Amino acid sequence: MGLGLLAATCATPAAIASLFSALFYLKVGWFADKDWPLVLENIRLYAMLSAPVALFVTLAAGGPVAHQLAHRGHVGAVRHLLIGAALGAMPFLLFDGYIIGTNILLDVRPVPDLDDVLVAARWAALGSWCGFWSATAYWAVAIRSPRS
Repeated sequence: MGLGLLAATCATPAAIASLFSALFYLKVGWFADKDWPLVLENIRLYAMLSAPVALFVTLAAGGPVAHQLAHRGHVGAVRHLLIGAALGAMPFLLFDGYIIGTNILLDVRPVPDLDDVLVAARWAALGSWCGFWSATAYWAVAIRSPRS
């Protein structure tokens, strides 16, 4: 389980680095007019912030759920990876849901702003991407080929 935890934690910054590099190379969205040093600084920042979150989510939910699935006989990758994607999005969905919901309840904005919803969806997608790869790493190390 320790190696799986390490693999899952390291997979998240690697997933961010690969995604940001691809978006920079393809000139998509925010990355379209940025120079590589700025993108590299963002990769470092996001990697540094995401690793503790990945560690916490893996310890608190991902690892226990993965082992429970394996205990019930579900050792295939698909369920583990889907749960990883859902768990990766969860912190962003909770936070953004709280912000958008608070704005609605306090009548700051009676209807959610579409731009805010799109930003929340992008963050949730980034979390799903990271959760998917974190779960892939954890499954490969701790579930598929368990160490004795």
